[in-house]
Amino acid sequence: MDDGCSERAILLAKMHSLCKNMNQTFESTLRMSATKVELLYQISCENEQNQQALQQTLNLDAAAITRHLRKLEEDGLLIREKRAPDRRATFIRLTALGETRLTELTAQKEAFQRLLLEDLSKQELAGFADILERMSANITR
Repeated sequence: MDDGCSERAILLAKMHSLCKNMNQTFESTLRMSATKVELLYQISCENEQNQQALQQTLNLDAAAITRHLRKLEEDGLLIREKRAPDRRATFIRLTALGETRLTELTAQKEAFQRLLLEDLSKQELAGFADILERMSANITR
């Protein structure tokens, strides 16, 4: 019986701790959640985005995406609007402030990634990427 002290259990605990620490550090550095940064990025890729399509792309539930978008709109980073004729679909686009902030966030995100992956060789990164893909595949089978 595994008492939680096996090498695998310790490794998974370390991975969990790293993910938690990485997310906390990322969000405190950028002063924004990774989800909100990704929302801004996805909206910028299309110039304008349908909320439902964005929800599916990011695999978020309706309440979560509405909550995130409302906060980003309050911060002046995006505009949401209903369109005729049925007014059911919500379209989203970045404001000028949103575009500027996304540029800043992208630079901060890249700096964070460089710091996080510092001293790892291309070979180590490729091996790690392979391991992550295999672990993800294991979860989805």
